Amino acid sequence: MLDRSVAPKISFNFEIQPLKYQTHILGNSIPVYSISDEHQEVIGLQVVFSGGKSSESVNGASYFATHLLKSGTKEYNSNYINEFFEFRGAFVQVQSGLDSSSFSLYCLSEKLKEVLPFFLALFNQCDFPEDQIDKLKKKKNQEININLQKSSYWANKLLKQSLFGKHVYGHLLSIEDVEVLERKHILNFWEGALRNINFVTIAGKFDIEFVLRLLENSLEVPVSTTRTTPELKTRASKQTKKLELSEQTSLKIGLPTIDLNHPDYPLLSLGNTIWGGYFGSRLMQTIREEKGLTYGIRSSFSHLQEASYLQISADLKKGAGEETISLIESELNLLINQSVNPEELNKVKSFIIGEYKSGTESIFDKISKVKFLKVHGLTDDYFIQLYNKILAADSKRIKASVEKYIKPQLFHTVIVE
Repeated sequence: MLDRSVAPKISFNFEIQPLKYQTHILGNSIPVYSISDEHQEVIGLQVVFSGGKSSESVNGASYFATHLLKSGTKEYNSNYINEFFEFRGAFVQVQSGLDSSSFSLYCLSEKLKEVLPFFLALFNQCDFPEDQIDKLKKKKNQEININLQKSSYWANKLLKQSLFGKHVYGHLLSIEDVEVLERKHILNFWEGALRNINFVTIAGKFDIEFVLRLLENSLEVPVSTTRTTPELKTRASKQTKKLELSEQTSLKIGLPTIDLNHPDYPLLSLGNTIWGGYFGSRLMQTIREEKGLTYGIRSSFSHLQEASYLQISADLKKGAGEETISLIESELNLLINQSVNPEELNKVKSFIIGEYKSGTESIFDKISKVKFLKVHGLTDDYFIQLYNKILAADSKRIKASVEKYIKPQLFHTVIVE
């Protein structure tokens, strides 16, 4: 008889499986990465462009060109375009980033042959009507005005300015940017950087020959684009800003760091997770659970094509900024000066591996990881190598890595309250 008073044994497989996908190269040299699953009756297709904010010559051109994809063509207005997709149960998603942009189509497999040609036609026929530009301008200005009242917005804005100076990475879109933006700026960006396609990803159930043939006839040959490399500010800084109606304190701390390909990154990533990289981290335990100063605090990496940085973010109880900074530095010193006990180390390693595995369960999860590899120029075995190094890490090497790369004397600190 089953003894229900005894907990079942838990086994966990730490092995990371390689990502399996197909690669096709179109006649115009655009790569197409696909994962097929005949048991799925849906498909997700994503076109990834190298044109992002870092490629624009006029502030806001990237955001507006991306978000106005469905604004209208010479033949169809925005209402017709939106109704076309909605009637067929299709969903179009746009993403505008610093280094790249993407357009995604999700639909039932049986609708693909009807929906995909219309979706791709938008790239060649998008007209950016003036009335739709004005409509998006009003919406964006309202969003900016609301954000200007938020301490978290200002903390993010000031930290990026502190880290990147006048480089585009350090600029957030302003009302002044929106007002001076014209249709010609959007068109120029679209015709140049935004139509420079990096690659296409497909996942689900689909006819690969049909998709490749359509992509071949619809997507243009990529052209080269230029980028500028920012000079990350290595000298520490500290800023404080007061907001009249703010009911909380927002804290941001950032510093330049190593990139994904650096041999020390796995160790630093593990050390950062222990320090402040997940819900059970030391910063969460001390600053949230013990002190009650915040609902959440997190330390995370941001990897851009021309720079990488580490940032700590928290929205705090009003006036708790300085106390929180002291606690952050105190936990950093403890991590550097005391050994991480085996129980905590194994728990964090299990969390990291478990998080990756839960993030690769579906075909859409898997193709998202493939996209990550391609965007950052990483090898197919990158995740296997990364997590094997994390699993092999010991307390001594973690401490050395954290001490080497996370130094309070390099912190760019912003407090807004």
